[in-house]
Amino acid sequence: MNSWLFLSLLLGHVIADFYLQNDKYCSQKEEKKFRSCFLYVHSLLVAVVSWALVPVSDFGFYALTIALSHLAIDLVKAYCPKGLWSFVLDQAAHLAILAAVATEFDITTELPVQFVDYTGNFSMPLFILAVLLCIKPANVLIKLVLKRYQIGETLSCENIKNAGALIGNLERILTIIFVIIGRYEAIGFIIAAKSILRFKDTDTAKTEYVLAGTFLSFGIALLCGLMAA
Repeated sequence: MNSWLFLSLLLGHVIADFYLQNDKYCSQKEEKKFRSCFLYVHSLLVAVVSWALVPVSDFGFYALTIALSHLAIDLVKAYCPKGLWSFVLDQAAHLAILAAVATEFDITTELPVQFVDYTGNFSMPLFILAVLLCIKPANVLIKLVLKRYQIGETLSCENIKNAGALIGNLERILTIIFVIIGRYEAIGFIIAAKSILRFKDTDTAKTEYVLAGTFLSFGIALLCGLMAA
């Protein structure tokens, strides 16, 4: 497998699947299924972004293959029960297709991500991927896990979700940076500071919600940080 090609395709997938569609369009796909026009527009966007990150004329066929497979996988997902495992299996299927393409397609020219990789201390493309994964994809995963296990399902928890998403994004980005520069003690300081701020909260459901979300958030950030380091 060509690792640079797989990294390019993975970046394209994350950008197209998480940042070039919103909850409104996702809901439309789930409601209208194959009648949703955005289902086909989204698949086309996946092909365009993939081809933009692998700007080789011979890659056109593979970009189309990725788009059609993405369409098929999303269509199957639209008919499946919505939840954590549906999300995990959906993403796993997409990654399997990208891995197959990265293994099958023979490329000899340098890709755009290789030009971005200008520093010797750490991989800039991996850092970009880690940051992208730690924002919207991480928020989606954490939300589905908390919902799956019914952690902190009260009105008080609903009131902190938006603020929690913002705080989570910031703490995960900081964690990635601290991992890359080797300052693990700073990560402990963030966790301690967050715990102290929540220490006096008497709402058990909210405490469980924040604690579970914090562990998930830092776990994801540490994995992404280690990947980029």
